Amino acid sequence: MKNLILGFIFFIMVGSCIDPIKLKVNSQEGAIVVDGGITNTDGPYVVNLFRSVGVYSDLEDRPAVTGAFVYIIDNEGIKHRLKDDEPGIFVSEPGFKSEYGKSYYLRIEAFDGKIYESKPDVLRPIDDLDSVYFEFEDKVDEPNSLENNAGFNVYLDATIKKDVDYVRWNWNGTYEVLTFPENHTAKSMGVVFPDPRPCSGYQIVGGELKETSPCTCCSCWVSQYSRSPEVGDMDFYGGKVSRYKIAYIPATRNLFLNKYHVQVQQSSISKEVYDYWKLVKVQKEGGSSLFQPTSAKIKGNLQCINDPTAEIFGLFTVSSIKTRSIFIQRSDIPYDLLPTQEYPEDCRALTKNSSNVKPDFW
Repeated sequence: MKNLILGFIFFIMVGSCIDPIKLKVNSQEGAIVVDGGITNTDGPYVVNLFRSVGVYSDLEDRPAVTGAFVYIIDNEGIKHRLKDDEPGIFVSEPGFKSEYGKSYYLRIEAFDGKIYESKPDVLRPIDDLDSVYFEFEDKVDEPNSLENNAGFNVYLDATIKKDVDYVRWNWNGTYEVLTFPENHTAKSMGVVFPDPRPCSGYQIVGGELKETSPCTCCSCWVSQYSRSPEVGDMDFYGGKVSRYKIAYIPATRNLFLNKYHVQVQQSSISKEVYDYWKLVKVQKEGGSSLFQPTSAKIKGNLQCINDPTAEIFGLFTVSSIKTRSIFIQRSDIPYDLLPTQEYPEDCRALTKNSSNVKPDFW
């Protein structure tokens, strides 16, 4: 959900990558940024509404849009209101479910009287992915290295037979980490002493470190996500996509305690959404080049219908989604990795997007 917000902030930064100190930017601070959509899956559907912030502001502190009425409206004119029990996060009623063949659009009635709408888009079914697979790639000339610059390229094959002209692919990965919070120590007056984390299941009893309950923070599962938007024009591909590289997973000891889970998602998208992500990708890839393309505002598929000067950014998407998953095993790495470093800490504090709840697929 954060990718759209980051995409908006990105477009205002790429204009001057050579000398950031002299960067002068019109940040459009205060404009509404939309991130949400409707899919073929069961609801509730979520739409995030926030105010844009300056280039050097903290994204976590972006102000939420409050006092707005937000609706998803279908081609029959039926309004489905979304409620914001949490500021900036608008959620549909549990009983609302999308239907194939119907069109939907988003309507935002802001507190200041401005009304914003997205373009209506039809929910079209999309085919399953034909296959998702990986190949190991060794990128260095050091065959005796125990851990080097090598990894797995992840590819997809897809056949798009139905009435879908544009497709987006993205992926997420999951890997396990193991820590040892019972070995945490503290220091006082120059003396180091055992200080196990409470979640470790260990306590100091009679001056000795003893296990008194199961550890709840020794094993965690970390999530990773696509960093680059991948979209396809099916007319260009002729409806058949082969060996499309969707991800690269480094073969490191941190990611491969035992295995790595990859889930690839295939979504139907509109022409406007395709153009949005295509421009984001072009500017992202060009930002590191001296010959980068001219930057442009990436607005999205919404507009203010009663004030042409009011700006709004982001996307409301209507997408059908199919997924396919694979595991890459540690044994798929054709050499031995170094032992995993032992961390005497709560595994949830080791890295971002870490949870001690074991995924159902693991």
